[in-house]
Amino acid sequence: MTPQIEPVHAPYTGGEPFEFGTHSNDFLLHREKALATETFTVRVPAGRAVPEHVHTDMEQTFIFVSGIGAATLRRGDDVRVHPCRPGDTLFVPTGWHHTVAAPGIEGCVYVTVNAFVAEAERIGDSATEHAEIAAEGFRTNTAATVAAVAAEPDGPALLRCAEASFRFDRDATRMWPQDFTQFDATLTGDPGSYRVRRLGPFEYVETVTHVPRVLDTVLADRLHHAVKGMLPVYVEGSQSPLSVKPPCSASDLDVLLVVESAEDVALAHKALEALRAVQDDVAVPLSPGVVHAEWLGLPNFYSALCLDPASPDRAWWTADPEQRRSEVVRRQREGLKVLHDAPYVRELLDRTLTVLDPDLPGVTEWRITPRWRGYV
Repeated sequence: MTPQIEPVHAPYTGGEPFEFGTHSNDFLLHREKALATETFTVRVPAGRAVPEHVHTDMEQTFIFVSGIGAATLRRGDDVRVHPCRPGDTLFVPTGWHHTVAAPGIEGCVYVTVNAFVAEAERIGDSATEHAEIAAEGFRTNTAATVAAVAAEPDGPALLRCAEASFRFDRDATRMWPQDFTQFDATLTGDPGSYRVRRLGPFEYVETVTHVPRVLDTVLADRLHHAVKGMLPVYVEGSQSPLSVKPPCSASDLDVLLVVESAEDVALAHKALEALRAVQDDVAVPLSPGVVHAEWLGLPNFYSALCLDPASPDRAWWTADPEQRRSEVVRRQREGLKVLHDAPYVRELLDRTLTVLDPDLPGVTEWRITPRWRGYV
């Protein structure tokens, strides 16, 4: 007699997590609630991989929703490697050994749909039982699989971490990258070869040519002294030596005034006027903004450098390219650790509202977006 099967609705971020150590499976549809199907979300942390394994009792379909995945499928001498971007689908037949790595800094997420083969003996009567069996097998080949993941991400992987937006579960326990609408250029292209532009309701990618940076230590001193110590002054964006995107002909000079209290906000307006007085001495448009001090710990502010001549940040003006790249990777990873501390991020949002927008009513949903705008 066929068991009674009921429809199931599960939010993308609402799965029941099973932690393997290398990755997590968040069960959306348990196999015991269906005849021939199982569905779960797979979250692979940055620089890790799902250990290589094979299935004899199921076909699998992976739908990638965020981050960059590097999938390797092997059957005998036939080895196939696929870079997997948000929106991509990968079908894995029975008998194919497979692994998915996350070479990018923010990791990757994909939804897996298992379709059980009718004539095959099913391994594990429940989703949890199968996961426990798989976990035991993963322990034997985890080291080799993880060692195969690239130690350092490439330029596009660095940039996409700063350009991806992030949202949180309603209960603020987990962070999820959001990449559903990213352009191919931002996913795989050379970060220095394009800019994303907006024209009315349209957003598009344009090819650009590099130009030298106009911001040197002399101009940095000038900008710092212009505000007469009223507030800390930072540079951010392509004019910063730490930016993975070099300046192009359309680049502005993004200058940040850093505030910590409502009193600082009032002071920031005076500092903005002082910066505008320097505009005639700058060869590119000056784009000043006001930011909360704790924003600087988020990954999309990885290139922010203090312009104070006494700041340790001055070392990055003369550092060699490899040193700067290592610092960018370090800042991105530290910023993502902050994002994964969801209670802290909620506290940061509340403190930001208290300082910059105290009249805003209660907030129940939020996300961190790469295309931030400074408060002026």
